Amino acid sequence: MSIARKGDFPTTHWTLVARLRSDDSAVAKRALEDLVTQYRYTLYAYIRRRGLNHCDAEDALQDFLLKLLNARALECMEETRGRLRGYLGMALGRFLANWRRGEARRVAVVRELPTDAQCEDEARYARERFLENDTPERMFDRKWGHALMKRVMERLEAKCVEQGRGALFVALRPVLLAGGSLRGQDGAAIAASLGMSDCALRVALNRHLRDYRAMLEEEVRQTVENPAEVEDEIAYLKAIFSEPPRNSEARYGRAEQDGQS
Repeated sequence: MSIARKGDFPTTHWTLVARLRSDDSAVAKRALEDLVTQYRYTLYAYIRRRGLNHCDAEDALQDFLLKLLNARALECMEETRGRLRGYLGMALGRFLANWRRGEARRVAVVRELPTDAQCEDEARYARERFLENDTPERMFDRKWGHALMKRVMERLEAKCVEQGRGALFVALRPVLLAGGSLRGQDGAAIAASLGMSDCALRVALNRHLRDYRAMLEEEVRQTVENPAEVEDEIAYLKAIFSEPPRNSEARYGRAEQDGQS
């Protein structure tokens, strides 16, 4: 059992959803900071895609985060089958429908990002290439999936480096990002670069895939209210990446039912 350091909150076994719902305002605020650390650009890009300029998007995002700090903010997550992704997309859409620039409250809800970090959000958004029928809702889900998988890859890299297998991670990273198969890859060249046999490389890849899957499940479990929803959430996010955008928008809380929207 890990021992909490001074200043830490005893939330080791809490999911992000549970922490956001905590009656302890300090725990909830810390959870919101963790949420923003991982998914801030996802929220920002959704707001921009809804038509707000950079400055208004920053103000609207701060107001939305302030709203989330309300102790009752996550009560209606059952509308989205207890999935934080679905809840935030739905709640942010409703919030923006009523948000007005003149009502912006510049309250420091979470630690303010440096100006250059905020500029990077805008520069990143400027590089986006959206399809005409790529709705804000679908884009939100895709960016959510990207952020989640980035977190998984960072954890996997850290584990490999800690175990002295950093070079192996670097070599296999493109394989993992391509779906985890050596098909279409020069496996012999990868193995030779690492001083490994082809068989040893395949064993290492299988170990990487097991670790990746375990970490992916752990990260998704942080964002769902019911652990039974983990597999469905993973399947939905995979579908988002594998199918092209449709012309029609699916309502949050309903799109997950068939995993095809």
